[in-house]
Amino acid sequence: MFTKERVTEDTITNNSALISQAKMNILNYLNGVVQASTTIYTGQHLSELGQLYEILQTERDINYMSDKVIKSGLQVMSHSVKEIKQIYLYASVSDRSFLASNDYQNSAKGKYESLRPFPDNKSVYFETTHPSHNYNIALNVYSAPTPVLSMHRKVMYSPSNTSIGELVIDLQLNLISDISQSLFTHNQEELYILDDDGFIVFGPDAAKWGQPLDSSWGNEAIHSGLDKGSYEWTKGPYAGINVYEKMKTDYVSWTIVKRLPYDQLTKNARQLALINSLVLTFFMLIVIAGTVYISIRFTAPIKQLIRYITRIQSGQVQLGELNADIELARTDEMGILANRFHGLMQNLNQMVMREYRLELANKSNQLMALQAQINPHFLNNALQSIGTLALQHDAPKVYALIASLAKMMHYSMNTNESVVPLRKELDHIKAYLELQKQRFEHQFEIIYDIEESTKAISVPKMILQPLVENYFKHGFKPSSSASGLLRIQAMKHIVHEDEYLKLIVEDNGIGITEERLREVRNRLNAPSITDEACIGLSNVLTRVQLYFTDDAFLDVEHVQPQGLRIVIHIPMKKGALE
Repeated sequence: MFTKERVTEDTITNNSALISQAKMNILNYLNGVVQASTTIYTGQHLSELGQLYEILQTERDINYMSDKVIKSGLQVMSHSVKEIKQIYLYASVSDRSFLASNDYQNSAKGKYESLRPFPDNKSVYFETTHPSHNYNIALNVYSAPTPVLSMHRKVMYSPSNTSIGELVIDLQLNLISDISQSLFTHNQEELYILDDDGFIVFGPDAAKWGQPLDSSWGNEAIHSGLDKGSYEWTKGPYAGINVYEKMKTDYVSWTIVKRLPYDQLTKNARQLALINSLVLTFFMLIVIAGTVYISIRFTAPIKQLIRYITRIQSGQVQLGELNADIELARTDEMGILANRFHGLMQNLNQMVMREYRLELANKSNQLMALQAQINPHFLNNALQSIGTLALQHDAPKVYALIASLAKMMHYSMNTNESVVPLRKELDHIKAYLELQKQRFEHQFEIIYDIEESTKAISVPKMILQPLVENYFKHGFKPSSSASGLLRIQAMKHIVHEDEYLKLIVEDNGIGITEERLREVRNRLNAPSITDEACIGLSNVLTRVQLYFTDDAFLDVEHVQPQGLRIVIHIPMKKGALE
């Protein structure tokens, strides 16, 4: 029962989708016909002079040239859509009628009186399928009547919005039939296109096209207030499910209905149930065969592996024998399990040896840690002794340089401080620059521009030295005739109502190109920095952001006429030690 209901739901869903697609195709086709009929106004492709519409609204007596222009226009229009059988045009000003097709064309006095009057408030509508005829125009050659669908259009005079004629395009149902035939299975299902009066626009029996339905099964679909849906019909040989969808535009109001008999629905359900039963039986046989195969092929190796594990647990296999191979030469899952177990035993053996190595390594590390504590004190005491000796030998400059070096070493080796007041960082930089001055024989000048209120602000340790060191690595040219200039600034400033500490290291060195500047900025934001020139900047930025959150940032700028400026912005909301 569940399978039948599910198959019915799926069938309704699938057929609704097919009908929707067919509806769109048919409407697109009818829109094309309506669009082709508008060339009665444009005259762009009707004649060389484009006078058709003017002739219809002005000429009471159509002469030979006017007649030729009209027939030429209708002939061109008849070629615009492949399925056009013929085109009828009535001009009320001249009271003349014209009939044209690909095979013939003619004209006559008077208007053909249609059996169906023009609907109210409509300028275009489609007449339900009917046999073709010659519109009371005498023809030398006329083909036999065939079922056609007629599009009627009022020809309007724009200034007064009055009718000056009527255009009728007779369409053969070839394309609509092809679209509809693809939606149902012959002798098993039926598909109808019905108008609002219950007349058949298209159906499985071509002899009934244009006739009213001989039963009331379509009334529910035609008069339904829903755009699409389905309902049951329990009478007659086609008792089953009717799936429908409305096709409504300004010029057509049809309903597409597909009839699905119960026999066809239950047939699909029975087929699905049979397929499910066959699949279930097939898999049951596979499960049984697999169970037998596993019990025969895998039980014995598992028991063998369990026996070996039991020997290890009971102590029958000694520690030195853990590397012995398990005698289970297989390439399947059991072989993989045996290899993994063998690897586990090897790891156990290695772990035992590793414990001894770790104990020895720990003793070595303890010795190295002790040496690391001794060496800084030894170096500091040694430098003080050398400095004292320099004073005793009247060398104050040497003493000053040794004192600067000792101060730098003491600052960098002190691991108890990760954040220091800015004044300590500046003292460290001054000691470093004193050594550089001696190295480069005073070939550069240093300018300190430090706001007094910033010296107590806490900053991460060692953030200025990498920036100053970059100048001597990449920007400073000792051989240059021009004197170098290094400016270090610290100030407070406001950004978006938040107070920041602004640290600036600026030089007049050789600078970098615009392309290199973009590359440096991009790599500062990259997750991995491989450029040696960017490692120091990236390290400074990372440490500042770790302490002050991502509100801190670093920028690199050009200095005119040459040089480079590095700016660090540190938020004051955290870490102040004033």
